[in-house]
Amino acid sequence: MNLSSYFTLQRRYGRSINLERDFNDVSALNGYVLTDKSVETLKRILLGISGDNKYNCWTLTGVYGTGKSAFVHFLISLLANSKNKLKKKALGIANSSLNDDIILSNIPDDGMVRAIAVSQREAISLTIIRALINGLKDIGGKLSKEFISQLEDLEGRIKDNKTVQNTAIVSIIKDILLQTKKDIILVIDELGKNLEYAVYNQGAEDLYLLQQLAELEAIEGKRIYILGILHQAFTEYGQRLATIQRNEWSKITGRFEDIAFTESTGQMIKLISEAISPNIDNDLEKKIDRYSCYWYQKLESIFKLEKIEQSLIKNIYPLHPLSALILPVLCVKYAQNDRTLFTFITSDEPFSFKKFLEETVIKDDNLPTLKLDQIYDYFISSVGMGLTRVVNFQRWVEIYDLINDAKHLDEDSLRLLKAIGLLNLVSITGITRATRNLVAHSLCDGDDDDKFNYWQEKIDTLLRQGLITHRKQIDELRIWKGSDYNIDAQLESYLKQEQSSLAKLLSQLRPLKPIIAQRHSYQKGTLRYFERHYLDSSVDLTNLECEDNSADGWLGYWLGEEIPSSFPQKTVNGLPVIFIAANNLQVLRLQAQEFSALNRMNNEAKELQSDGVARKEVRYRLIEAQKALDDTLNSVFDFSRGECRCWIGGNLTKIDSVRELNSYLSVLCDETFSKSPILWNELINRRNLTSQGSKARRELITGMINHFSLPKFGFSGYGPEVTMYYSLLQETGIHRPISSAENTLKPSDSKDFALHTTPPLRRYYRFSGRRVGYLCADGWG
Repeated sequence: MNLSSYFTLQRRYGRSINLERDFNDVSALNGYVLTDKSVETLKRILLGISGDNKYNCWTLTGVYGTGKSAFVHFLISLLANSKNKLKKKALGIANSSLNDDIILSNIPDDGMVRAIAVSQREAISLTIIRALINGLKDIGGKLSKEFISQLEDLEGRIKDNKTVQNTAIVSIIKDILLQTKKDIILVIDELGKNLEYAVYNQGAEDLYLLQQLAELEAIEGKRIYILGILHQAFTEYGQRLATIQRNEWSKITGRFEDIAFTESTGQMIKLISEAISPNIDNDLEKKIDRYSCYWYQKLESIFKLEKIEQSLIKNIYPLHPLSALILPVLCVKYAQNDRTLFTFITSDEPFSFKKFLEETVIKDDNLPTLKLDQIYDYFISSVGMGLTRVVNFQRWVEIYDLINDAKHLDEDSLRLLKAIGLLNLVSITGITRATRNLVAHSLCDGDDDDKFNYWQEKIDTLLRQGLITHRKQIDELRIWKGSDYNIDAQLESYLKQEQSSLAKLLSQLRPLKPIIAQRHSYQKGTLRYFERHYLDSSVDLTNLECEDNSADGWLGYWLGEEIPSSFPQKTVNGLPVIFIAANNLQVLRLQAQEFSALNRMNNEAKELQSDGVARKEVRYRLIEAQKALDDTLNSVFDFSRGECRCWIGGNLTKIDSVRELNSYLSVLCDETFSKSPILWNELINRRNLTSQGSKARRELITGMINHFSLPKFGFSGYGPEVTMYYSLLQETGIHRPISSAENTLKPSDSKDFALHTTPPLRRYYRFSGRRVGYLCADGWG
């Protein structure tokens, strides 16, 4: 019997929702399913309406087809008056699906004025007026007609290009709140079109109306709530605006709480299961139980990460578990999300799930499943060139061309290529990347070792033919266009040539930047830093010295096979030192060697100059190797993992975080440079003076020699020599009025300032970098 005899499908999407058209259409609620994301969003909005949340305005952001409009239709149905059939049906869905008293108790009983509009590329004021008219028509009555007449008059004036002040619209909304004694929920679908209009009109001022409404105070306990539906973030629409205009948009954005409306893969698989209705006997059910148990054990690590239970695997049969994992991701990246997903499940299109049920027969103990190759065929035949709008379209075309060029292969080889190609499209380094085992499993129906081994042999055949390649670094198969340059063989050759130590490799490939003693530098005004080095047994630890004379300390990462029994306390010139050592360096060593080999291959292999395919592959591998090396390097020396050891001043010290290490850097600087003056002037407190600083220093010394008894040495204004004087001589008290206790001239005398030292000698100070000199009777000191 065909699978369709045992399984039927519940169509979830009859059509896409249009909020204005389906405003009071009860049938638009048919088949609506409350997902985890919609429940979370519903709670946030209802808490805002009840006053338990500080926000009264929201934007719902998500790409096409994620069910935003369907959710909002369900929401406004809950907000209708108690006699409305929509509200009764929506409450029925909520009561049957929810156990959340917070949500159910915050649904307003008397309803709201539901002002709904689907935006066009027009001024926001026109959209709001149309929404209010729709909401008032829904209420009906004489009062509504009066307000509608006023709003239509404003609408006509705007369309005739006559000026209408925002205050006029705000005033009518206040009257509606006061007279109807109902809250208003203003819903604008496709709000992005209003934003695009504002951009086209150079940030039209009427967009400020949104902010005015968002800030509108409650009137006799009633207020307006705003919900906008967007396909991308609010500010993304304003990228072409000037900075000042973007800042104004940011103020408006700040009044809205943005809610990202996207479902997880596990949630989408749950929705797929709800669309499949089984009608099976006990024998078939037992077979499916064994089937789901096998797949859950085989792919347990993936299912746990996606929070998928074993029962869900049973409920999605006859869809292969890996097909179910890939479908939501594929639809997000290359189509219209769950709209395309459920079209694939329930439509009569070629290669759809429904067609598979109708055309596939259950034989003996075999449980046939829809696999990745058929999903590939569906997207090519049914979605087709609609994919041109997606960012990754070029990658899709590349894979399609490669598979299309391989039509001469046997059917199973083509199925294998399609499975690998599809996995390449949705994941490169993730949990569903095209590993050998995952690809083989994706083409097996269940526990069949012979079939699994058969597909492994087919993989080996395609590898030998050069149609696919295996990236060992990340254990991934990729469709390969083909090249005369054997990358794997050449890589092995380069690896054999690589004899450098790990410390030398990392010093060349990932050189370390100095690390700043942040707290000390901030408090003392002098930027101090530690040089960082990789080192091993080839370095003489008794003769450590900073390469940069201006460095304030030395920090080393030990990469030797054995850790020394002790480390020195300081460098040869007395600067503080820190050593960090880690275990398990084998993976880091292998990754550094591979990155180095790929780097040399990319720079040296002449064959790559004329072989674009191989060149692209090598560069891709180089990027992946670099990322893997960086990740491992960060992991190996991650203090939070508890695998690093640290020696500070020769003593083994427990450190649990980078922040704690930075704290020790400052402590060491405090101890080593305890007598350094505190100078808050970057003109002089630097390692190399600028030409402006040199000139200011020269003028300051001249003033010190010629005019030391005058206030500020006679300087005026705010030049660099004046700021240097303030920070160097006045703030430190070196140049100050002479007190009577010091037996000098009175302050009222013209010569009432002197250079002060202890003991009281007249010394002229000069600064060069962080070194201080003085001039006295014995010469410069």
